Parts: sequence; structure tokens; C-alpha cells
Amino acid sequence: MFKYYIYKLFHTPPKKLLRQLVFRLKNRLDYQLLFFRDYLLATHKFYKEAKGKLISLPFVIEELDFSGFQKEQAEYIWQMYKTHCFDLLGSGWIKNSYVDPVPGFETFRYDSIQVKTDPAEEFLKKVMLRRDWKHSCRIWQKIKGNYDAIDWQKDYKSGYRWGSDRWYRPQTIAKEPGGDIKVPWELGRLQHLPRLAILTRILPEFRVEIREEFRNQMLDFIAQNPVRMGVNYMCTMDVGIRTANVALALSLMEKLSVQFDGEFQELVCNFMFEHCHHIRKNLEWSESYTSNHYFANIAGLLFGAAILPECSKKREWLKFARNEIESEIKKQFNEEGSNREGSTAYHRLTGEMAVYSAALIHALSLEKECDDLDDETYQILYGACRFENDITKPDGTFSQIGDNDSGLFFKLSITGGFFSTAQVRKRYHNLKEYHLERSSEIYLDENMNDGRTFVSAGSGMFEEDSFESAKRFYPFESSFVKALMRKRKLFSTFNYEMIGKRKLDYESLPYKKKYSIMFPEVVETEKLVHQFYSQFGLYLYRTERFYLCIAMTDNGQNGNAGHAHNDKLSFELSIGEANLQQDSGTFVYTSMPKERNRFRSVQSHNTVDFGVEQNDFISLFSMKNESQCYINDWGRDQFVGIAEYKGYIHCRKFVILKDRLEIYDYCNYEFSVNFQNQIETFGYGKIGNDKL
Repeated sequence: MFKYYIYKLFHTPPKKLLRQLVFRLKNRLDYQLLFFRDYLLATHKFYKEAKGKLISLPFVIEELDFSGFQKEQAEYIWQMYKTHCFDLLGSGWIKNSYVDPVPGFETFRYDSIQVKTDPAEEFLKKVMLRRDWKHSCRIWQKIKGNYDAIDWQKDYKSGYRWGSDRWYRPQTIAKEPGGDIKVPWELGRLQHLPRLAILTRILPEFRVEIREEFRNQMLDFIAQNPVRMGVNYMCTMDVGIRTANVALALSLMEKLSVQFDGEFQELVCNFMFEHCHHIRKNLEWSESYTSNHYFANIAGLLFGAAILPECSKKREWLKFARNEIESEIKKQFNEEGSNREGSTAYHRLTGEMAVYSAALIHALSLEKECDDLDDETYQILYGACRFENDITKPDGTFSQIGDNDSGLFFKLSITGGFFSTAQVRKRYHNLKEYHLERSSEIYLDENMNDGRTFVSAGSGMFEEDSFESAKRFYPFESSFVKALMRKRKLFSTFNYEMIGKRKLDYESLPYKKKYSIMFPEVVETEKLVHQFYSQFGLYLYRTERFYLCIAMTDNGQNGNAGHAHNDKLSFELSIGEANLQQDSGTFVYTSMPKERNRFRSVQSHNTVDFGVEQNDFISLFSMKNESQCYINDWGRDQFVGIAEYKGYIHCRKFVILKDRLEIYDYCNYEFSVNFQNQIETFGYGKIGNDKL
């Protein structure tokens, strides 16, 4: 990290450096004042406006299509959620409580606090500061039935724990190996609450039980997570996603005629005011670049403000969020629609936030709450949905280029199927010891690399025939966006532009190798189409069953390269359901720094290796910009690309034949190729057994 700051110091213009210094000094002063205030007084605040009633998001429930939810899967999800079992970031379905054991992550297992949650007064005293205790006890007393508390501060994979007795800003990533801060963050997004609301429609026989569990979990979170205390307020991105999911969940409950008592409604209304205020005061904005984090801030603020009772704060927050969303769509996405972070997974995440936010803004504009977005913004969103659709392989998953943290804005449709736990243990290294004593039980394995939920959402906004396949798989997302839009928009033209072309006499380079990858079936090369996203740096050749994706990506984030990999001139190849060559993905972030660097290194990608990285690592979320990629030539069934870095030149030629793919590498130095070094991952924390 020290090297990172030294690098930034010497690569930042003096005027910009001075502005950043003044900005940081002001933030530091504000930080100290708020810090002392929050340790002297309870952080909770009663908003007088919270006496009003929350408003539902503006959609008609009859327009939502629930036909994609299978009852057997819905019953499974309900059984998991009501027993506080969650499957997040490769955990498997694990119960998260203060007394249940944790499975451990790799070789790491930590003994967390063991607390009996009855009586509540004694339990809450042990997990939070005394000045927050009385208010939390009053909330906890409203919980009904025999309810078991969730430990919202714990990485329930490794057992490493943060705490709501500590202020939010000094919270840091785990100081010990194996602890993953993303686990409590992911759970704290409360993305399972909209699903609980949906389950009241799919499982009417459990409607009353689901309502009580929903109510209890909301009260549990509010009681144990005072605003500005603990890990769940540390990252404003997660606060924003939580705010949007609570807004959607409450709206679904209201429109599905699920009623809550007045006390609960007032508490939740105040909770939403606290969240919107927290977001507005803790925006993850930077002069250098803004990313998915800042987009989550403003998207969460939009959804949160949309359901608040009428007041001046609501109007201020709505106006700010609407204007920033329009600005950030133009800033964070290229004209072709691709995202500027150098990662296909983060394209999906930010694209989802943008599409759902745009649909809500459109609905609010019809009610004269704000202005609609301009046509230029919608054109970019159309391109974003086209990009996601184009990078979807025949098996329904998207190409993992760059980082993948399995992030979603909403988790609505259930994307996956049932397996036995024995099959799951055999398939995933991270679950090799999962439920050994229950090998006959079924396991619902959600596919976090299925990007068709996003494309389906796009089909609710745009009239585009190529999006209809995704809509058939996941109709709910499409119907929700369409219910907000009222009428879909039509963008009938789309141009795949070619930029960055450069001629090189590559055949004169002294070091050459040729490889062939045989196809399991004949490819109809006469039906090949090409889809080039030059601003992102992805070049696709495909038919209905053939898929070739060539990566020549920009490092993204205005040069920070926080989510880019050293993958230049690597590729993915699929024939039908068979993935013959694929990117290794990400595995984990801060819990295992060596693995983090390993998975973004050149050795984890099927490109050439000169014994150096294409771009040197500065920190876990930054790289130097040392590589450049160019197109040398392309045709109907062939492509030639060039990557240059640190004096090395790599030229790779792809030739698509009916029975094989031929690859020719030309370099100015000796090299090796990493075709055999690939490890298969299935999203964040999910790693295959067969290639370890």
C-alpha cells in the first residue's frame, strides 16, 4: 500500500494534488467532530418526517410476471431463509447465528463471540455500546415468536468478526488471513428481502409466516446495526444497495397486500431516512474517477428517497440522485455501452443499477416527481444491455473478463438448479467438506455468472428481439422494468465500431508457435458474425452454438486498473454447453492477497508469458498502465491482435475453421503459453475441484 501512495504522489498533477489535500483535510476535520459526537451520544436520530407513511414504488403488481419461479425452488429458499441459512460468495447454505459453528475458509477458522440471545437485554449489552443499548432493546422487544438472532458482523465462513460496538470509519479489512469483509457486507445488503416478499405470492400457504420472518429480520438488523456503527455502514456502496432492496421489498409487500403494524412502519420509515442521510453524507466520489461504488450510492439514494413521505429532504435527494445518475451513465459507460472498469462482471453490476434506476426515474417523471433522462442516456443503456447479451455464452453465463465479485443490485429470479450435496462437494473445492453427514440432501446451487437476468431487465426497457431469449428464462426482471417504464423504447440501430487498428509485420518476429483446438462438433463458419467492442477491448465471433471472445481490454477506472487483469490477448472458447477455454475468474479479494494477485496475473490466463506481468501490481486494487493493445487485421473468420508492454511484443492470430481453432503466436522474445494453467471458478469464492 505504501508503494501505491508513492506512485500516486509522483503521477498526480500538482494542482489536482493540492485540491485532493484540501478535500482530505476538510474530511478529516469533519471525521473527528462526528467521531467524538457519536461516541458521546447515541447515533440514532428520530426524523419528524418519519411519522408519515412510506410510499410504494410506482408499479402495478398485476403487471409483474411471477411465472419463472418454480414452487420447489421457492420452498427450498424459504426453508433456508427462515432458518437464517444463506449461500453467499461460495459459503454454501450455512446458518449464521451467534452459536452455530463456522465451516472455516481454506485453513482459516476463527472463534467468534458465543452469545446466548435470550434474554435480549444481556445479549445486546455484549455486542454494542451501552449508549445504543436501550434504543436497541426497545426495537428488539418488538420481535415476535421464537426468533434466533443473526450475527450481521461476522464472516460466517471463517468466523472472523467485526463489531457494531465500533464506529464505521475506522473499520478495516480483516487483520488476519482468511477473514473476508465482503461476507458481512453481502449479507448486510439484505438482498434476500425482496425474495421473501415474492415468496408471499409463490407460497400463499406460508404468507403469514413469511411476513413475520420478514418483519423480525428487519427489526433484528435495525436493532443490531445502529447507524454509523459497525461493518455494515463502513462501505456506502453496501448501504446504497441495502436501501434499494428494502425499498423494493417493502413496495412488493404493500402491493401484494401484506400488512404491517404502524409501529413497524414508523421504525422502517425512520430507518430509510437514516440510510438516505448516511449515503448523502458519505458519497464514494473521487475527482480521479468514479466507479460502481458511487453508482450504488446514488442508485440507493434514488430508491430510498422515492418511497419516503413528501418532504423537502425527499425532493432534494431525488433531484440530486436523478442528476447524478444521468451524469454517471455518460461518465462510467463508453458510447458503445460497455462499462469503463475493465470488467464484464462490474459491467453487469453497474448496468443493472443504471437500468433499474433509469426505469424508476422514468416512472417518477410520469408522476411529475422529476425529469426523465435524455435520449443520449437511454442510447448508452441500450448499448449496455446489448453488450451483456453479446458476451453471454451458449450456456447462459457471461465471459469473466477482469474481476468478478458476483455483485448484483437485485437478486430476484432464482438462477440455478438442484444437485445432491455429494455432487456439490465433488464440483467445488470450496465446498469439499460441505455437510458431510447429510450427503443425501439436495442443494440449490445458484449460478452467479448468469447475466441473463440483466438482459431480461433490458428487455423491459427496450424493444429488441435479441433480448427475448433472456426474458423467457427470467420473465420477472423484464416485467418489473416494463411496469415502471409503462412503454418500452425502440433503438433499432447499433454499430459495432472498429478503432485502434495498427499494421505490424508480425511474421518477421523471431519467435513463433502454433496450436490447434479441435471442436467437438462442426462449426458453421459461413454463419459467423463478429461483434467488436473496441472501447472496452472485447472482440467476439459467434454463431448460435459457437462463441469466441478475445480480450484486448483497457485497464479501466481512468487508469487505476482496480478491476482489470493481466489478460491481454487471452480468449474464451465455447461450443454449445462445452467451455473449451475460459477465463479463471477471480476467486477472492482481501481474505487471501496472494490468491488475489495469482488470479489476476498473466499466469492465470491463456495468453503468452514472458516471465513478467503485463502491468505491475501497485496494490490489491490498482495496477500500473504498461500495456497497449491494437488490432492488426481481421476478417470474417480470422482476427489478428497485438499487445505491447515493457518492450515485449505479442501478436496473436486466430483462424476459425469448421473443425478447429488455429492460434498463431508471434513474439520478439522467447515465451511460454498458459493453456494448461487455468483454474475454473464460478463466481466469487466458488472454485472448481477438477483443475486444482
